[in-house]
Amino acid sequence: MSTERVDGRTLRFQHRRPELLAAVTDYVLTHGVTELSLRPLAQALGVTHATLLRHFSSKEELITSVVDKIRTDLTDRLTGDEQLRAADSAAELVKALWPRLCEPREQRQFLLLFEMVGHNGWKPEGDLGSARSLVGDWLDVLVGKLMQDGWPPEDASALATLLLAQVRGLQLDLLVSGDRARVDRALEFSLRLLERPAARDTPGSHG
Repeated sequence: MSTERVDGRTLRFQHRRPELLAAVTDYVLTHGVTELSLRPLAQALGVTHATLLRHFSSKEELITSVVDKIRTDLTDRLTGDEQLRAADSAAELVKALWPRLCEPREQRQFLLLFEMVGHNGWKPEGDLGSARSLVGDWLDVLVGKLMQDGWPPEDASALATLLLAQVRGLQLDLLVSGDRARVDRALEFSLRLLERPAARDTPGSHG
């Protein structure tokens, strides 16, 4: 017979994977994945190790599920938030989203991405599929918005890649330096690249 402690939270999570996944995701975003172990995680959540394994057969499956939830939450935010939906251009979307991404709880997703790449990126056999998926969804959203702005598909893809790299790099800068004013100015400068093609091609637009 198992001697693992069973409390109310174990019973609550036993057949409710979404609630358990939300708690697991919050834990991983706070503590990272490098030293993640299922038994301490279960203890921190007040559930049994068996409960975790019932829903996540391995640490790798758990991390994949966490990344999928982060991606789903981002998609829900982009499609469900009235202010973000109202953005009439890619630049306006990024301007509206940026302050939220700078909130400490939101910055954890960038820390997780940096950690996953730092931990696995140098290994030829490292599985970065989960980390790549954190990039892919962002690109899809930005490319779609840029094409609505009038950019041809090839340019939209290249520009979205550049913008995403800037957002990640500025988040890394902010996490290290804490200089929000300087980083905000840099983002505003970079968003000038998103000026609609028609506006860029008008006579006199190049000074």
